Amino acid sequence: MGKFKRIYEQRGELKSNMFWLYEQNKGVYGYIFVFFIISLLSMLFSLASPVASKYVVDAVIGDTKKFEFKYALIMLSASIISILLSAFSNVFSSYVNEKFAFNVRARMFDKTQRGSWKDITAYHSGDMLARLTSDIDNVASNIISMVPSLVITMIKLAIILVILLKNDPTIALIGLIVGPIGMILAILFRRPYKNCQRILRESQSEYYTFFQETLGNLDVVKAFQLENKNNEYFESFRARRMKTVLKSARLSTLMSSVMRLIYGIGYVVAFCWCASQMGTHPGYTYGTMTLFLSLVSQLQGSVRGLGTIIPTFYSVLVSSKRIREITEQFPEEETGKTDIPASVGLSVKNVSFSYNSKVILNNICAEIAPCEKVAVIGTSGAGKTTLIRLMMALVSPDEGTLSYLFDGEEEAISPCSRRLISYVPQGNTLMTGTVRENLLTGNEYADDESMWNALELAGAADFIRRDERGLDMPIKEKSGGVSAGQAQRICIARALMRDRPVLILDEATSALDEATEQRIFETLSKDKSRTYFIITHRSSMLKYCTSVIKIDDEGNLSYIKY
Repeated sequence: MGKFKRIYEQRGELKSNMFWLYEQNKGVYGYIFVFFIISLLSMLFSLASPVASKYVVDAVIGDTKKFEFKYALIMLSASIISILLSAFSNVFSSYVNEKFAFNVRARMFDKTQRGSWKDITAYHSGDMLARLTSDIDNVASNIISMVPSLVITMIKLAIILVILLKNDPTIALIGLIVGPIGMILAILFRRPYKNCQRILRESQSEYYTFFQETLGNLDVVKAFQLENKNNEYFESFRARRMKTVLKSARLSTLMSSVMRLIYGIGYVVAFCWCASQMGTHPGYTYGTMTLFLSLVSQLQGSVRGLGTIIPTFYSVLVSSKRIREITEQFPEEETGKTDIPASVGLSVKNVSFSYNSKVILNNICAEIAPCEKVAVIGTSGAGKTTLIRLMMALVSPDEGTLSYLFDGEEEAISPCSRRLISYVPQGNTLMTGTVRENLLTGNEYADDESMWNALELAGAADFIRRDERGLDMPIKEKSGGVSAGQAQRICIARALMRDRPVLILDEATSALDEATEQRIFETLSKDKSRTYFIITHRSSMLKYCTSVIKIDDEGNLSYIKY
């Protein structure tokens, strides 16, 4: 029963993957049809050449001993046209492949951004990068040509078989016997080859993950002298991947070699049959033999092509499944609200949240009035960041409700509620680009004056003015080119550019000296238009706050209003 259940599940997976591929191709069906027509013409011209060769050979060897230029011209023209069509097909397919890959990649990227934060962050960013690049490229490079090639091959097989059956059923029978044997072999190799492809795709994700983490944390690598250890890990990874690569190559080579052997035997049998008929059958001429052997060779080549489509098909299915895992993520629900009230408060009612069975927040309650400045304190791991993630609708409570309060109304927190907040995260989160480009992420319509005002409030204007490039001062990867403290100040300015009634600062000044931190908060404390939530470990910050939320190690919350 278990075996039948597994087969049934595999059939269901195959069906769903096929339907997904069908859906993804909707935008390029016109291109696929053009590719099909080009391939069909190329195939017909490839058959025209051996047919014409029969008359050339018969004319030269026959009684007239006359060279048939018109048939030679047909052979040459057919070959040239076939080559030109093939060249155009290659360029055209490259264009369509890139178009298809870009469309799928755009949808996957959009799904990644709009999917549930909890679901998406369950994948390593290196794994996501592998799916966005190599998996999509694998599907794109094969899906456009796979179906047309299959149809063209079947048409070609039918034409060749009709010609052979009309002239010599025995030759057709040889082709029909040999062809299915090759197909059966390809099917027998299907499962181990598919497993190899799955392992190779997963190792590709591991490959991206390893390099991304190593290069993204190069300072840690050097500080802990991990170069040799990383090299050893990479070598072990290479060895493990190489085993799978070699296994896949052996399977492919074994399948190809056995098929070539079978087709070789079939060709020899066909050759001997034609040779034996030369002296006994009046219809057999040298030209006829040349035509039949050429058609038999093309027949076997077509069947061999069908055999290669099978492993390609399963490789595409493996990649499509990995892509589907991301594109079929449920997007966050948004109500479409766009109103931005002047001031916003927060209501927390009996909220509980657990992670891996560990209680992080335990039935907490709080009521924050609009325009308060709230310090959120507690030991590391107590649940401060979890509370912020709940406020940002990145995660949902196990029990209870969180709501924003404004204009006498109560709005349950949802992804749409993010329109009410601005945020300064922990660490250096500036984007590669310039100071101007980073500030414009807070407000894309901002002018230079408003950017300088935000930088003044954040205490960042002085060091940016000292640079001759000013707002166009470049920021490299991971805030390269500025210190950690300078990066934090630019992050605060970026948050201020997004003029929202709620501002969340998550350890936003941890890299600043005390004097600089005090100057910034003295300035921000004069702001009476926003509600501030300040996660901090520094008691010196409490004097700038109107209330304190303290979360203890058991997930309990106490709220003190000054």
